Amino acid sequence: MAYLVLARKYRPQFFSDVAGQDHVTRTLMNALSQGRIAHGYIFSGHRGIGKTTIARILAMALNCRTAIGLAGRPTPEPCGVCESCTEIRAGNAVDVIEIDAATNRGIDEIRELRDAARYRPARDKYKIYILDEAHQITDAAFNALLKTLEEPPDHVVFMMATTQPEDIPQTIRSRCQHFSFHAVKFDDILAQLRAIAAQEKITASEAALALLAEAGDGSMRDALSIMDQAIASAPVTEDAPHLDAAQILELMGSVPNTVFERLMEAISENQSAAVIEEINRLLNAGNSPAQLARQFVRYLRNCLMARLGGESTELLQISPDERARAARSALLFSEEDLTRFLDVMLRTFDQLNYRQEQRFHLELGLSKLVHLQRLLPVEQLLSQLPVAGRGSGESGGPLPGGPASGRLSLRTSSAGVSSVTAAPSSEARAVSERKPGPAVPFSPFEADRGRKAETTVAAEIPKVKAVVSHVAAVERPVARALSPLEAASVIDVTPSAREASAGVVFADSSASDIDALRDEISGALEASGHHTAAALLANGTWVEVDGAIRVEVKVKKTMLGLTMNAEAERILKAAAREAGVSRPIQVVSAANGSGDGEAQSAPAKRPPSAGSLQAEALAHPLVKQALELFQGEVRSVLDLREKRNA
Repeated sequence: MAYLVLARKYRPQFFSDVAGQDHVTRTLMNALSQGRIAHGYIFSGHRGIGKTTIARILAMALNCRTAIGLAGRPTPEPCGVCESCTEIRAGNAVDVIEIDAATNRGIDEIRELRDAARYRPARDKYKIYILDEAHQITDAAFNALLKTLEEPPDHVVFMMATTQPEDIPQTIRSRCQHFSFHAVKFDDILAQLRAIAAQEKITASEAALALLAEAGDGSMRDALSIMDQAIASAPVTEDAPHLDAAQILELMGSVPNTVFERLMEAISENQSAAVIEEINRLLNAGNSPAQLARQFVRYLRNCLMARLGGESTELLQISPDERARAARSALLFSEEDLTRFLDVMLRTFDQLNYRQEQRFHLELGLSKLVHLQRLLPVEQLLSQLPVAGRGSGESGGPLPGGPASGRLSLRTSSAGVSSVTAAPSSEARAVSERKPGPAVPFSPFEADRGRKAETTVAAEIPKVKAVVSHVAAVERPVARALSPLEAASVIDVTPSAREASAGVVFADSSASDIDALRDEISGALEASGHHTAAALLANGTWVEVDGAIRVEVKVKKTMLGLTMNAEAERILKAAAREAGVSRPIQVVSAANGSGDGEAQSAPAKRPPSAGSLQAEALAHPLVKQALELFQGEVRSVLDLREKRNA
């Protein structure tokens, strides 16, 4: 007798033998016991999960000659021994017609089927038509079958198996009972493979069987087909084939997931060279770039599921060892990181299907995963912008970084001139709690985490991509225009809508002491947390012009609009009212707006009072180093230290 493949040899013959479709078998057995037999059924679902098999078992149960409840058939299961059961199992029953709808899809074939359905069965109780791949039937053929399905003879039962139920017209589906089959669970496939290996007297490691079950991807037939192939290529020891994981991986052209675990570790450590070297070793060994990308996508998906639901989640249809491996890799990244990684690799996998240089695209995709570690989410950058009711210096906390990392940002004005803003790290904010130590170089990047920054600020300025809060703002224009590449890397957060050059407020009473008024208003702004606005007004030029008080500040219009926002103007108005001022107070920009890149002349400044926040910041070594590097000056100071309970 010719060899029978495992998928046919171990094909279920009873409802109880079908794995993973309990919701279908239970319903059909109840219908058989109650005599509720429909005239049309649609079985839909993944390939190789038992659609046609259950259709044949149902046909055996309908035409079984042994009545339900007798000794030979105590349950609705077919007896399996009568003449009808054996003929249906062998595929030569006269009254059970199995049609391949992929080849018999035209209207002529369906008309012949419809005409033959009018005649009663030759011997059995029902004439049963099993239409496999029913979605291939044409619309015209379905229309020809429509009337027969709506009012069929009482001896006819139609069963349609399909992987694409949406392609069957709704008029057909509404006249049939539709059963949606589930993909077979990993544990069910593994148990079936284990039982078959015992019956076939095959020695197989648990890891090898787990690989076969995972390769089935929810299809029992696919898993059995791969197992057949693995048995044929397995070495024979003591007259029995032996299956091991390494042999199956080689057979399928796959690599062990330990490779992807190492890749994830290298990505988490920002080691681009290690990632590329690992891929180079795999490709030189003859592995396909598309296969590696497919495996890595599955591994990333498992890592994401492990991150979401833990190691024991049902979302992971893999062996316990692979669950632990995916959980270890998931701990290295956040949920957002893994989601971005999966998105990049899915797009890379799609590109490999129609690109000539597959190796280059795979290397590029993996390099992107490393670079994603160095990027900051847009939401995090937007959270730094000023909001209504807050001053420009209150735009939220600085971006995360190392404890000794300084920050820089480049901003471009409407005239195309860039200014540099330097902000020290959290250590600088806690200056009042730390003794001055050696100067620490600024590091604008968060990419080289865990490595000591050795690059000076002057060399790194063109690469800065983050906009952060001000602690020491140096308004010194860059002496040259940015190149297009550098300009593309600069984040401009200057609002285009706030172009007003002056804010005008009015008070109710009179006062003549301008210096006292300046101190009163600056103090009110300082007490309300508007440190930048307070410093601007304190260092501005206050003069009386045409019955009004004019305050000229040496900042550009855009910066003035950001600093003197609605909340700052409200505080200024209230302070002026309390001081008894009846004249309008105008705050205007006196900066040169030509945008020619020349440095602005600084106004005469009063030295900071001892013990003030500005004096405290000027004494810090980081601020001193910034002033020395940029040859600038500190015009405003913002206190970002955490507020402590009194």
